[in-house]
Amino acid sequence: MRPALFFALLFMGRLSFAQTNAPPPAPATKPASPTKMSRSQMTAVELQKMVDQLTKSNADLVKSNADMLELLKKQQAVLEDMQFDHRLESRQIESLEERLENTLLENAQLQKKIATLEANGVPRPQAGAVTETPSPATSGAPNTPPVQPAPAEAAETPPPSTYLPPAPEGAPGIPSWHRLFTLKGDDNKQSDLFRIQGRTWRVFWHNQDKPEKVYQNTSALFINAFPKDDTIPEKVCSKLGTGSDSIELEGPGNYYLKVEASGGSWELAVEDFY
Repeated sequence: MRPALFFALLFMGRLSFAQTNAPPPAPATKPASPTKMSRSQMTAVELQKMVDQLTKSNADLVKSNADMLELLKKQQAVLEDMQFDHRLESRQIESLEERLENTLLENAQLQKKIATLEANGVPRPQAGAVTETPSPATSGAPNTPPVQPAPAEAAETPPPSTYLPPAPEGAPGIPSWHRLFTLKGDDNKQSDLFRIQGRTWRVFWHNQDKPEKVYQNTSALFINAFPKDDTIPEKVCSKLGTGSDSIELEGPGNYYLKVEASGGSWELAVEDFY
């Protein structure tokens, strides 16, 4: 009986030790809360909705940018057409001005030819020819006093040295007119390049026919101001016959004057206001 009891006690001790050292049972997993699942689903839906809104906004923005780019292209095309029309109109105006100048020159030359023909058509007495005057005795006419010769015409006043106004005298420190240069001639001429400092400058000019009466209103004068590196001029003068005038132009900048003249003499003066 003693060995059996000993083995029984030993078996019971091992069983108790095994139960003591056994790991505790794992807790049973609880099912996910239905409330938390619905919140997760709602968050995913909201995120998808935000993504869709951003995608739509991006598409609208791309479409708006494309429309704006197309509008800018159309505006650029319209602007280019307007610039082309402006250049074409400027060229047409320049061509018309050239034709007008040529017509005026041809008219002046035609008037000069007409005046010359009229002058040549008037008979002139030959030098040394003696005109016989019948005496009262032979003609039977009553005695009349002899015709007195017409008094000699007074000598013509010599023309002035210049028809231009005197150069202005500007006060120091006060904006005023300053004469840059004068130019004269009887044919075509071009001035040197000159610098305008002020916002306004002017040109005085005078055109003069030849002294003979047959040349009256047969001279022509055309003056144009050209900005540097530009082919479109600013008209200064277009005159047939004797006359004077002045014109104010906008500055500043670099300019030169081109003069076309025939049949007379001319002079000009350039003044700058600064």
